[in-house]
Amino acid sequence: MNALPNYLSMLRIALVVPIAWLLWQQQVMSAFWLMLVAAGSDALDGFLARRFGWQTELGTLLDPLADKFLVAAMYLVFTLHSLIPVWLVVLILTRDFLILLGVGVYRGVFGDITVNPSLLSKTNTAVQIVVVLLLMVSQMPVGALGADLLALLQQFGFPLLAALCIASGCHYLFYWGRHSWRRLRGQQGVESDGRAEQGDS
Repeated sequence: MNALPNYLSMLRIALVVPIAWLLWQQQVMSAFWLMLVAAGSDALDGFLARRFGWQTELGTLLDPLADKFLVAAMYLVFTLHSLIPVWLVVLILTRDFLILLGVGVYRGVFGDITVNPSLLSKTNTAVQIVVVLLLMVSQMPVGALGADLLALLQQFGFPLLAALCIASGCHYLFYWGRHSWRRLRGQQGVESDGRAEQGDS
């Protein structure tokens, strides 16, 4: 049973392709309902992991990856439909790629990592999801509301998302860079002590 949250994360990853395909085919309502299923699975796996302690190392990797794959796919489709500027999706994908690369390097050097998203990062992810959901609503048959909503996103939503993306990316770079430096210095100190003890013996 402790693997159930992982299966829910895998479900979200499996939903990436059909959601992206439906959006590409401009079947927005169908994509919206599948998106709600994905959001429900995200909330449920987080609740189960916290409530019953069903947290695994695989789960800590799958959960954020599922969210990033889903959001990235939707942003790519909307960019191809000319609803999101290319510079914004490049900024978002570059930030996520650099974070994943940093996690891989850190894990390769130190062998273990526990990533606890900061409040700034959680806000960035939440705004990404809100923006993409509002974009979906703007493409539904809602009359003039759709055009007004898209204009508001272009004027306020996209700049806010870009600012959060840069700020959270810089925060990750600063925090994990400093953490890695301190850990490297700690390892060097331990090695120096070991060599000193060997010299004394």
